[in-house]
Amino acid sequence: MSTPDLLVEFETGGLTQGAQLDDDASGALDTAVLGPVSADFDEDITAYVRGASTNRGAQRELERVEAGTGSVTLDNRDGRFTPFFPSSPYYGNVLPMRRIRITGTWSAVDYPVFTGFVERWPVVFPGDVDMEVTVSLVDGFKLLSVAFVSGDFIQQGSGERIDAILDAVAWSPTDRDIDVGTATVPAITLVNVSALEHLQQIAHAEGGRFFIGKDGIAVFRQTLEANPDLSTRTWADDGSGMSYRDIVLDCSDDLLMNDVHLTRTGGTEQIATDLDSQAEFGIRSSAETDIQLASDGAVLTRAELQVTRYANPVLRLESLVDNAMQHDLWDQVLVRDISDTVLVKETRTGTEQVSSLEGIAHEIGRDGTWTVTLNVAPGQITQAGILDDATFGLLDSTAILA
Repeated sequence: MSTPDLLVEFETGGLTQGAQLDDDASGALDTAVLGPVSADFDEDITAYVRGASTNRGAQRELERVEAGTGSVTLDNRDGRFTPFFPSSPYYGNVLPMRRIRITGTWSAVDYPVFTGFVERWPVVFPGDVDMEVTVSLVDGFKLLSVAFVSGDFIQQGSGERIDAILDAVAWSPTDRDIDVGTATVPAITLVNVSALEHLQQIAHAEGGRFFIGKDGIAVFRQTLEANPDLSTRTWADDGSGMSYRDIVLDCSDDLLMNDVHLTRTGGTEQIATDLDSQAEFGIRSSAETDIQLASDGAVLTRAELQVTRYANPVLRLESLVDNAMQHDLWDQVLVRDISDTVLVKETRTGTEQVSSLEGIAHEIGRDGTWTVTLNVAPGQITQAGILDDATFGLLDSTAILA
């Protein structure tokens, strides 16, 4: 039973790298980066870590990705993590919005786990002589939520709009990984609109995901990968993949939709229905306005896809706890991120689900344990049917491909 080597680093420098007068590197006008830049994680604080946890992504595919959060519990008996404590080696830098990076090293390879900003440094006293700080962390969504955008934006592709908004808030071009996208979004005039709010609207219109990656960069994924190689990203209870425990399967009415009403900004309402589903389960309506798509036809296609996918209940694999402390395939676990396509097998119910990875949580215990919990959802795979393919070409199987 083994775990990755934990590395926790603290950046004592400031949040941004802006223009400084008389500085050759940052003083040139129109060149300074005012948004997040690559941090200099200059302090290794692993020796003081008593435990850590992170949570990123969403529970289900129809929920927005929220800000990734984390916490690190630190031994503070010498006061080094007490804000404004003169004897601290970090005096003057134990402040909110400093960055912390969590990394797991396995087989000499470093895998980022979480990169975020400190929200608070609460000092507590668990015993007569003990002192701890449990640092609360949040990812870059914090910055994007409080950065407001004003301006005129042309009709453009979804990926272009994501880039344009990030440019508008001076998010470093080196700190982003943006897909081109397949949707066309309309021209719009924004007045003091949260950058994060509009970015999430665009990702929703695309049917994709916008999130902050494990390494702290902004990521836009337009859809799931087309026919990925699942050989190193399979969780199974029959020995054909990584083992797991505490799997959750569900068949509920939560996601039933058979009467979908969608309206784009400046457009007319588009309606898609499934009468057979309504006859069996009753009318299950869903309505959205202000969809950021450029044509009514695109909105109607979106409504029809929602009805096709959610008109009837299915047995869904929703979450599992990875067993890497037993199977030791940490490289296959730590490399995964939100929106990756994975395969999950549960043989007792005969369920095999090609899934989108919706959420990832890490729990690193004081006792040296390291647990990873995954939230998954039935995935929509581009070009799913391939003759003679062991996963995507099965006829009459229980595999869920969309």
